[in-house]
Amino acid sequence: MTKGVLRLVLILIIAIPVVVYFTAWDYYAINIPKWDDHPLKGFIDEFAHATNWNGKLAALIKQHNEHRITLTRIFAWWDYAVFGSLNYRHLMFIGNLLLVGIIPLWYVILKNNKKPLFALVPVPFLLLTLAMWENMYWGMASIQNFGVVTLVLWTIYLCVNPSNYLFGLSIPLALLAVFTSPNALFVLPIGAFLIALTRDRKRLALYAAASIATIFFFFKSYVRAEYNPESKASFFQIVKGYMAFLGSFAESFPVLDNFRVCFLLGCVLFLVAVSIVSTTLFRIIRNKYTVKFEKITDLFCLGAILFILGTALIVVYSRAGFGIEGLVTSKYKIYSVLLLLVAYLYVVIPIRGSFQSSYITAIVFLAVVFNIFSYHYHLVDAFNLRKMLVTDQFNWTYENKDLKAKEDTAFAANVMAKTPVIYEKWLSLISIAERQTYAGSSRGLVKLYDETSFQKEANSFRVENKTFTSQRLQDSGIYILFSSKDRYYIFPADRTRNKSRKQLFLKQYYFAPGFHADIPFNKMKKGTYNVALVRQDGEQTGILFKNVKVDVPEVGENKVKVNW
Repeated sequence: MTKGVLRLVLILIIAIPVVVYFTAWDYYAINIPKWDDHPLKGFIDEFAHATNWNGKLAALIKQHNEHRITLTRIFAWWDYAVFGSLNYRHLMFIGNLLLVGIIPLWYVILKNNKKPLFALVPVPFLLLTLAMWENMYWGMASIQNFGVVTLVLWTIYLCVNPSNYLFGLSIPLALLAVFTSPNALFVLPIGAFLIALTRDRKRLALYAAASIATIFFFFKSYVRAEYNPESKASFFQIVKGYMAFLGSFAESFPVLDNFRVCFLLGCVLFLVAVSIVSTTLFRIIRNKYTVKFEKITDLFCLGAILFILGTALIVVYSRAGFGIEGLVTSKYKIYSVLLLLVAYLYVVIPIRGSFQSSYITAIVFLAVVFNIFSYHYHLVDAFNLRKMLVTDQFNWTYENKDLKAKEDTAFAANVMAKTPVIYEKWLSLISIAERQTYAGSSRGLVKLYDETSFQKEANSFRVENKTFTSQRLQDSGIYILFSSKDRYYIFPADRTRNKSRKQLFLKQYYFAPGFHADIPFNKMKKGTYNVALVRQDGEQTGILFKNVKVDVPEVGENKVKVNW
């Protein structure tokens, strides 16, 4: 095989996880705002009607909880300006593209260290997986949480690069990173520290001055957000949460106690990180490099690890009040994967000789296996998230029995692009089902209803079934329909992942039998509701009411304090 053909084959292999990633994204992504996405509609309104550039700039840098999500707002306005409406799928796509921007950086580092293209193959398999599902399918968070890591990593690399032009580029990148997510503030002292290690006083002075200006503008008119619960975790629990955060990439491993595996591998990665920091600092201080790029690589790895460890510390400290188990959540998993990728650089770059190919081959195999595990494990999360978004939109759209959306002529209310959703097919069936107990074409609903338990709890309504076995994906599954004299509500019935590894990997049975829902009363208005099951089975829909009713009491909704 010639070098040209081999290179083409390697490029195609590297492209495989990218194509699979965006295919999975496209299958489940839907243009429905989630939580922090909603204020972007108000931003479009404010920016469009600002009478001068001071007003437009204020709209761009306005505080969003403890963040300044300027980059997200820039892309939101660009999407609105180009397409005439705001589409959250577009924002998700841009955010995921920003994540892909890490791959060329690893390519540059490996190439300049005389590594073959083959050495890049494990990187996309480790980086691009469904383990990132929460950010993948969340417009604002996708740009913020993926964008910040890509911008920070490129900033670290560029600020220690010998090229003055590339160094100059690192300063606006650092500014943009800080106004993407506040944990990017770490890149300012980290960059200054790395430049100080290069003993370039002019660069250090320029970077320090730019950093001070950035900090000033970030904290100008800044108000501390008051919404995180006070942490009641002990010091040992915080340490345990910190290590689990660092090892959260391993959550998809096919073991019974996933949190414990994350904790143990987090401990290993932490020790590896400490080893890298100490050895690179020793080499940098000695400054006895035979090849100039070796020092750049050491500085980059040092900076990347300090950023990851610092971010982990801030996240664990600020989020421990929600429970340490939540620290392995998908939203933060990118930092665990990044630490793994930096460790990969530290391991693979020193390898030379004939042993190099077999060593990388073994790592490629492990990366592919990890990639497969991640897709199988987290597909259920993507499935449940899509159903949650769809039903949330139904509930805020239809506030009366005639199932007609409330007309709102406000500018912000009409910013979002219109997208077809599955419940539009149900609208004509719901009233029919309520009159004659059943409507649609899906079979087996009577038996399914009889095999399902309905239980009113103190603050919620529980629905549970242990026999439902459908393996259909996307919008298929079970939904719970509530009907009172005033309005309807729909909530999703969640599925759980199949714990049988044989069925999961050999038969592609992603879901365990059954479904469940625990619907808080604070999500519904007070009233007496008839309860129906909605079954979506591919293109077929069935809706069945029987004799189940529930009295929903008056319950105040616990609203999170926000500053938007």
